Amino acid sequence: MTDLAFENPTGKGFDFSHDGNDLVLGDGLLTSLIHALFRDGRAPRDRVEIGEDRRGHWSTSLSDSSTDGSLLWLLRREKITLDMPHRVAEILEQACNFMIRSTEGPTAPVTKVRATANRSAHRGRIDAELIIYLGLNLEQRRFNIVYDINSGQYQLKETS
Repeated sequence: MTDLAFENPTGKGFDFSHDGNDLVLGDGLLTSLIHALFRDGRAPRDRVEIGEDRRGHWSTSLSDSSTDGSLLWLLRREKITLDMPHRVAEILEQACNFMIRSTEGPTAPVTKVRATANRSAHRGRIDAELIIYLGLNLEQRRFNIVYDINSGQYQLKETS
């Protein structure tokens, strides 16, 4: 299934990709991944100060079991500690869990999602890898994710 392609030239946000005249078609799974990882998820009440914006989509408040987006945005307030890469990996996996339950569309073949993350050699940055397993034969699609907490910039690139 194809979808509109996205690009992130500044590292600060995705926008529709175009070739100068027309929008470019992309990969539906990649589009779902961009929405899952880089859209602000609604923070639980205990993770933000009273009166502070919990962000996220309004429909997330209708059900605790539905998620939309990720909580990566909460990490901007924190120092990179020894356990932060582990928490980044958890956030990435949680944001993609809906893909495993999906029965139709570009995420239907997803059977498993695994993320690993490490502190980068660059200060203030976390490097992560996300592996999405497809179908019963567990075909893999791998993505490298770089999240710079200080600047708020991020990158997502598919690797072979």
